[in-house]
Amino acid sequence: MAHDNQTDLKALQKSIQDQIARQFPAFRLVEFYRDEESEALPTPACLLELDEFEHVEEDPGTDQLMVSLRFSARLVFSRERGPKALMNVRLAAASLASFINKNRFCGNVFPARIHNAGPDFFRPDLTSRYAIWRLEWSHAQAILGQNIWQKEDEAGPDVTSIIVNGKEIHA
Repeated sequence: MAHDNQTDLKALQKSIQDQIARQFPAFRLVEFYRDEESEALPTPACLLELDEFEHVEEDPGTDQLMVSLRFSARLVFSRERGPKALMNVRLAAASLASFINKNRFCGNVFPARIHNAGPDFFRPDLTSRYAIWRLEWSHAQAILGQNIWQKEDEAGPDVTSIIVNGKEIHA
């Protein structure tokens, strides 16, 4: 029977969120898919998203879909605390990039690879109030879907005999 190698996206995202919150307690908010229209954003904040997944040509031989997962973290710091926000958001992005790099987040994925980090203007009307940086990373391989060789209600095939040179041999 094949090993269960499926990536649980919900568990992976929870693990990413929990580990970042634990590693960076100064973030007042660490959350996936925050409604960006909210004006009451506690800062500093780390807003997370699974931006996309892309098909990987490798076939695991299990009828599952192998993909590359691309995530982002948007770091939001209030400018109300003065010019330090511009430096602090950059320092936080560098620390977060270091933490995420090669991290698997206890998920069944390849280690994270940082792609880039830089200023982000996701809400141009808020740039006077917030210093915002976006960090992007990916996990090169994750496997989605059920393994056809593994059924939850079956222990697998029970082989009691095989055919060798046209004769049945019992195990």
